[in-house]
Amino acid sequence: AGGGARRGAEPSPDAQTAAVLEQLGTEGLRSTLVSILESLYEDRIKPMANYVKGRLKERSTPEPIVKSFVELYSQHPDLFLVQQPAPGAQTDEATIFFVKEPSWFKGWIDIDAPDDPYDEAIWSELAKFLDGEHTFAGGRYGMARELMQRNLSFLSPLSLGEVCHMVQLAIQHRRLIVYHRKMLKPIQTVLCQLSPANGNGANGEGEEIKDMDDLCTVLFRMLIHHPQGIRLCRMKQMIKHELCRKLSEMAFQCTKLIELFNQEPLSATFVLDTENDGKSIYVRLGDPEKFSDHVKRIYAQANATEATQALQAT
Repeated sequence: AGGGARRGAEPSPDAQTAAVLEQLGTEGLRSTLVSILESLYEDRIKPMANYVKGRLKERSTPEPIVKSFVELYSQHPDLFLVQQPAPGAQTDEATIFFVKEPSWFKGWIDIDAPDDPYDEAIWSELAKFLDGEHTFAGGRYGMARELMQRNLSFLSPLSLGEVCHMVQLAIQHRRLIVYHRKMLKPIQTVLCQLSPANGNGANGEGEEIKDMDDLCTVLFRMLIHHPQGIRLCRMKQMIKHELCRKLSEMAFQCTKLIELFNQEPLSATFVLDTENDGKSIYVRLGDPEKFSDHVKRIYAQANATEATQALQAT
């Protein structure tokens, strides 16, 4: 009867899984599941379900196994421990471990850790490598995987997990690479693309804000017109519309505007406030009495410029 059903229509997912499992056999399945998990232990990437699923796909594992892999791992408790997330945990995915940890295992790499244990010589080589036209898809894991596939000698002592961690540090702390149009790119490549060919910063979107002094002047002038503050999400648009200037956080080697306001002198000069809804962030003027002498001079100059323009307008 099962054969008739198969001829008349597509087999059900359960039937597909059963067929694949029958073809593999119990030992074949166990061997596949072990091999996948072992590879993540070798890479020192903690085997959360998402990474296990990705590795199954990378190895062209039959689709029915990919779809029901957590359940399949759960069916072999002598080999695997499937740990469900604790209530209130940040992740909602299971993590899959070996019951008996391999003797050669060196421990998991925390890809999000802020500490940087890597040798400066490796960073120097990576910076040299990135000084070219490279773009990487697939986020930090995709970039790390591509770097490993290139067999770069300076990365050879490292596991894939360590290279993932380096990519994260290169984005967040070293500012070597940035997300640009959903791809990871070396920051210099992006900055070169942003710089206009004529070199004077003027283009169809207005003259680009070139340094911190220039940015402070622009912000002071904007806040004279908007003393209640400016919404961070609308700031670029308002600067472009009202002063015909272009603000790009990339020019300051930042990936987000909020990162820029965590830098000096902005962090000591402006205040970031969250509105009652908890969603909108506003930029407001700090206490001018507490400005540094240099910033006080910029503040006075911005006020003088606005006063002159107001007189000319009357």
